[in-house]
Amino acid sequence: MMGLSADDMSVLSGLGNAAPDVAALAAAARARWNGLRVTVVDALDVRGETPALETASADVFLLGSDGHCWSMTSDPAAASGVMLAARS
Repeated sequence: MMGLSADDMSVLSGLGNAAPDVAALAAAARARWNGLRVTVVDALDVRGETPALETASADVFLLGSDGHCWSMTSDPAAASGVMLAARS
């Protein structure tokens, strides 16, 4: 999967607000978007970064990839993955 639409971002926000925790959000995202890389990290790993979405269960960061390296992106259309950090 390459890229997330505005509708995808809205669905992701809804999943994050409905999920009881970051693990449940990760499972729901993996089930919804088969080709999307979903990674769960500790909030300390992304301190200083700005999330693309803030949901009840997690901060959501978008990841882009050139096929070799991963980097944060603010552009949903360029996202190949999401990084989820539990909200404290």
